[in-house]
Amino acid sequence: MRLPLTLLLPLWSLACAPTGAGAGDASVVYGVLDTEVFIFDQALVGQPAGAQDLTVDCPLGGTVHILGSTSSDATAVIDLTLSMAGCSNSGSGYDLTMDGDLAWSGSFRSSGYKALSTTSDELSVSGEVDDGPVDDTCALAVTDRGEDGEVSSVSGEWCGRDVAF
Repeated sequence: MRLPLTLLLPLWSLACAPTGAGAGDASVVYGVLDTEVFIFDQALVGQPAGAQDLTVDCPLGGTVHILGSTSSDATAVIDLTLSMAGCSNSGSGYDLTMDGDLAWSGSFRSSGYKALSTTSDELSVSGEVDDGPVDDTCALAVTDRGEDGEVSSVSGEWCGRDVAF
């Protein structure tokens, strides 16, 4: 079975771009998750589910090696490691380059339901967010949860600081 057409982060990204206090860290996390989903949509959507082991170009330079597995029924399940090397992307409120491994796992449906976690023991992120320059190497641990037909929410830690949006 082929993977669903989208992970539906675009709905989340239009409605939940971080603003206000702590937006710098939230914008970094938003940029990481937005890049993660863009890579998934470009590299894996429409491909057969199962074992994955491929290296693809990032949107604005660099590469990412995707290793792990995907499954697809009414609910898609992923268990992937994304190894980023100079992986660059930009979007609403961010222009970032990332280096390091992201562990990404959980499940989602095209209706909007998702329960996903993204972790990294050491992720290097440099570039710009709306609040200014970024040059951090930190641990990341966030969850992205949403129910059918609703906008999702993200919470967790970046660099030992709480992030939620």
